[in-house]
Amino acid sequence: MIIEHDVETPLSDGTVLRSTVYRPASEGERFPVLMTRTPYGRDLSVNSAYFNPATVAAEGFVVVLQDVRGRFGSDGEFAPSEQEADDGAEAVEWAARLPYSSGKVGMWGRSYFAESQWRAARRAPRGLAALAPGVCAAGNADNGALFRGGASELGSRLSWGHGSISLETIRREFAADPARLGREAEAWRELDSAFADGSAYGTLPLNDLKSRACTFMQSSIIPSAGADPGAEASEVWNWPVSAPVPLATLHIGGWFDIFLPNTLDQYRLQLEASRRDPAVPRPRLVLGPWSHANFTGLFPDAAFPGGSAAALGPYGDLSSLHAQWFRHVLADGPVPTAPPVLVYVLGENRWRGFDELPAPSERRELFLGAGGTLADRPGRDAAEAYDYDPVDPVPSTGGATMHLGADFPGPAEQSRVEAREDVLTFTTEPLAEPLTLFGEVTARLFASSSAVDTDFVVRLCRVTADGRSLGLADGIVRASWRDACADDGVFRAGVPRRTLTPGSLEEFTVSLWSTACTFAAGERIRVQVTSSCHPRWDRNLNTGARALDSSDAVVAHQRVHVGESAPSRITFGVLG
Repeated sequence: MIIEHDVETPLSDGTVLRSTVYRPASEGERFPVLMTRTPYGRDLSVNSAYFNPATVAAEGFVVVLQDVRGRFGSDGEFAPSEQEADDGAEAVEWAARLPYSSGKVGMWGRSYFAESQWRAARRAPRGLAALAPGVCAAGNADNGALFRGGASELGSRLSWGHGSISLETIRREFAADPARLGREAEAWRELDSAFADGSAYGTLPLNDLKSRACTFMQSSIIPSAGADPGAEASEVWNWPVSAPVPLATLHIGGWFDIFLPNTLDQYRLQLEASRRDPAVPRPRLVLGPWSHANFTGLFPDAAFPGGSAAALGPYGDLSSLHAQWFRHVLADGPVPTAPPVLVYVLGENRWRGFDELPAPSERRELFLGAGGTLADRPGRDAAEAYDYDPVDPVPSTGGATMHLGADFPGPAEQSRVEAREDVLTFTTEPLAEPLTLFGEVTARLFASSSAVDTDFVVRLCRVTADGRSLGLADGIVRASWRDACADDGVFRAGVPRRTLTPGSLEEFTVSLWSTACTFAAGERIRVQVTSSCHPRWDRNLNTGARALDSSDAVVAHQRVHVGESAPSRITFGVLG
């Protein structure tokens, strides 16, 4: 194995990018190149089970890990996402020309690394033949990436800007002024402590964070909490996956990932393209019991045996699965042993293989009822009430989250949440036989509020035989954006906001994204309804004003209506 550091890629505008290159110590031979491009530091430790550059290179590949423009070893100024199409395309063509390259290039990596793949691919660089995006950020800007149901994805945005990007921008900005650099670094550390204990998220108005934050947070991150979905930022975020690419693709996602719908939509985009055009290879998909950064299958309140990226059933680890697939598509190697679609089903805790991601065999509805029931049919007409106080929001407890602090993503136990007076619960009787929920989950609420604007949060939970309630999937709708989220809970641009008439009965649709979970006989299905999940989503102040620039809040009196005349319900797919 040869490992080369600071390998330079000169771009056409004179900027130099730098990479670490792993390659077999075989002079005169040529190998396919596997490239990833990251803003987080190319030599930052990568989960070796996800993709180990040393072991993959030893199997006959050149592995290139590159710092994107303006980050760590690379020159230039960093502009998130917008630079990656042109820079990525140039980097791919450079990699294809390396003296030890076969001329074929595949791209790999997760999160921003995955988004940078799609952006480069849209430029159709010579040599690019395959993409392997994992937990990919591109797409669904208004359905979980930047916004959700009209609310801002506050926790992940603040955490990414502060925890992942800010320190390096501070180092670069004040490199010529050591004294100023020291002061800025200390301010970063103080803010970091406030994120760790959660107090930073409680700032109202959120603009007050600017006085404690670095330039990047002030200009690029904090103002986004006051933006509207469906605007230019969303279009920039969605562009990379707005059309299929004529490449082999391997999609990797997690049931508790903040970008789960992105992974599913990208897979379906490529699948549909392959059905229309035989020149587009059929995509592959792996969906594990993973969050955005945790690929172990182990969470504080739940464990999924055999669900680690280090052991995908009999198919090896995710790193070797990458290598098998890239060998097949870039070097005419054998067909991988893993099925085209590999899905971990929660509850039954095993991997299932499919030729393609199946559709549910049927759709079922469960109706919220008086007294907290959840049943196959609507009950008597009634209303369940609670008060939502923005000053005392329901804390984020698990779920598809990614924010700094003590809260962890995943299927968290919900007893503290469900003990609150501002959280309604609706629960089935124990199931008589196993039931596998599969695919998209949607809730329709008939509700009224005393406020002119407010939020409704719905969460699907699995209640085990011993009474533990574990969150599986959830979603939110901002009442003033209810028309834009009608039908399936997915936001659609171009529909204007509409405030509430206090006390008026309205219908709200909430997308809970997707799941795959088998409920055992004796377990129960539970639905929570509340009006906040903080700091995952920004708080609605119930006044019509934004938390970005206002601290005035009022308590909203909420009523969820149930029964024949107001059939509030949850709908999900079932896999036979």
